[in-house]
Amino acid sequence: MSVQEANKAIAREYFARIAAGDAEGTAALFAEDGAITLPSKTLLPSETRGREAIKAMIAPLGEIFPETGLVVIPDMMTAEDDRVAVIGHSEATHASGKLYRNHYHFLLIIRDGLIVESREYMDTLHMTDVFFDGARPE
Repeated sequence: MSVQEANKAIAREYFARIAAGDAEGTAALFAEDGAITLPSKTLLPSETRGREAIKAMIAPLGEIFPETGLVVIPDMMTAEDDRVAVIGHSEATHASGKLYRNHYHFLLIIRDGLIVESREYMDTLHMTDVFFDGARPE
């Protein structure tokens, strides 16, 4: 298996563990100082760094999406060098009953079989409306 195919498999595993609400397993896919970055202004931090912080970020997803988990479905995936680009969408039901159907672009940087960074781009207005009932940072 090529490095690119192995990295794609790690990306698929990343989304599967998030959907399962497996915070420990999701964090284990990251390098010790790996990060999830969300370059936007929402109530979520723009960067979550380190396995323990990533675990704490993923852990509440089971309560936030109790019926479905947060399911991210990769629609397209391309790998080159140490990067995997994923275009995808989510299908989930929030605890409030609101549907969460977002569109994403993830750029995963993977080295030595571990995610160094997951850069996540999405419709942050939709995320804010569903996750935070419209509350925005000051």
